[in-house]
Amino acid sequence: MKKKEFKKKYSELISKAKCENNRKEFLFLLKKAAKLRSKFEITY
Repeated sequence: MKKKEFKKKYSELISKAKCENNRKEFLFLLKKAAKLRSKFEITY
């Protein structure tokens, strides 16, 4: 995954999480973003 792809996916997940009203969906999206971020940091 390239840095540009990472930024796009990460920003999409965070923006979706900001708009969520449901707590479960909010936490799901934050966990998904955290996994993506840690995966990117480990590879680079």
